[in-house]
Amino acid sequence: MWKPWKKISNYQGEKKTEDYNFFEISSFFRFDTHQKALGGVLSDQTCSDLGFDDLFMFADRTVSRVGQQYLYNLMRTISDKANEIEQNEPIISQLETHPEWHEELAKDLHILNSADAYSIAPLLELGHPVVPSWKKILFRICSLLPTLFLALFCLSQSGVCLLLFIATILVNGAIHYGNKQNNLNYITSIPQLIRLLNISGKSCKNPLFPEIGKKVLDALSSLEPLRKASGHLRIESKMNSDMAILVWAIAECFKIFFLAEPVAYNKVVTLLKDKNRDIETVFRFVGLADCLSSVVFLRMSLPYYSLPEQPSGDVRVEANDMYHPLLENCVANTIRIEGRSILFTGSNMSGKTTFIRTLGINILTAQTLHTAFARSMRLKSPVMIHAALMLSDSLADGKSFYLKEVESIRDMLSYSRTEYTNLFLLDEIFKGTNTTERIAAAKAVLSYLNTTSNIVVVSTHDTELGGFLANEYDLYHFCEKIIGDMLSFDYKLKSGNLYQRNAIRILEINDYPPSLIDDAYKVIRQIEGK
Repeated sequence: MWKPWKKISNYQGEKKTEDYNFFEISSFFRFDTHQKALGGVLSDQTCSDLGFDDLFMFADRTVSRVGQQYLYNLMRTISDKANEIEQNEPIISQLETHPEWHEELAKDLHILNSADAYSIAPLLELGHPVVPSWKKILFRICSLLPTLFLALFCLSQSGVCLLLFIATILVNGAIHYGNKQNNLNYITSIPQLIRLLNISGKSCKNPLFPEIGKKVLDALSSLEPLRKASGHLRIESKMNSDMAILVWAIAECFKIFFLAEPVAYNKVVTLLKDKNRDIETVFRFVGLADCLSSVVFLRMSLPYYSLPEQPSGDVRVEANDMYHPLLENCVANTIRIEGRSILFTGSNMSGKTTFIRTLGINILTAQTLHTAFARSMRLKSPVMIHAALMLSDSLADGKSFYLKEVESIRDMLSYSRTEYTNLFLLDEIFKGTNTTERIAAAKAVLSYLNTTSNIVVVSTHDTELGGFLANEYDLYHFCEKIIGDMLSFDYKLKSGNLYQRNAIRILEINDYPPSLIDDAYKVIRQIEGK
């Protein structure tokens, strides 16, 4: 398990080994309206096809939970202009050249390392309850009555005053414990929110953030009353975790006497009602600061990387020695997509699907983390990414593989006519149907998707498809060598269509009966003869 650092200076941005709670991590993503997104956000299907969760766990070098939530949102959002990482490359450069500044920032952010800090993001989307004015007045009066009747009893020694004092304590106790359920939504989040305010108050004055820290000061000023009103809720949280039961009991008596907790709750929910945007401003500031730190740590861990650049002319994508960051000893490949889209043919297990994922991941991180896993990369961005690589039957919906693929590609056809550029990633298109109709439908779909602005990258076993699309697509292939009973793959991208086959040879190598193999080759000769 990845645990909070005892010596923060020892942390060098290594990959975490903790269990990831993606429901909590994605809570800010679910809240965000993504107003600056190009064409929405990366779909769940595309995330699944690209292995987004594994990519996120690899890229996540954040220190705080707020930063982790912000990074998740950042990596699933294709911005319609330069993303936040690219805009703040000067800050990244300063963190790289001044490790002591980076260490100091990490120490500050580490205060929000507890899993409790996940609870801040839901404050931005909760429908905070409305406290009626009469209840605020009633609670205020009840908070003063025990003191009043106790003082009268001490002065007069009246039994009536004593009874009234006891009665008000009982009423306040009922109100106090009746309000506990209301506190549950805030008992964890408010203390963490105050930590967030403290961190941002310090960090926004840091010379690293001369621009992005300015508007945070106004938000902090607006949230100052919330900080003061939340005192008793913060005490409750601390008592439950750190203090002895005896001290907790004394604190409970104090809060019942003065009705401190319900009064604080009423203040907090009333203030939160108008402060969501200010809280979001502070949340985004701290989240971005942590993401910039995370990118520095990530780049330090890579064998090599590059900052993507905009190409000139008809070049859409050009990547030199591009690799998949999650594959150990990954074979790097170079690709240049200029004017036309790309169709891959290739043998089984030769690397087609892996290359498509590698390209998709690099185009994603180039636009979200301003980091490409390549020696150089040029990308005509922004580009929205859509993938259909790992579709399967849906028993719950009663849909076959073919129908799921039909629906996914139908969505792509719709996206292809939008005003922005799309990247369509497809693997073995329409493999759920018969050969003749598969080739015919695939050719029609790929021609339709291949507009002047869109990029299509597709793999197929159907070499005939390459012939039909030779005037529209650039053709590449992956292949293997079979030496004796051994398959050898170099996983290198090569120009042109591939006409060799290996499926039956693989059956032969794996000791299928010779008569079966002979029968299979006989059928091939009959088909090709026709």
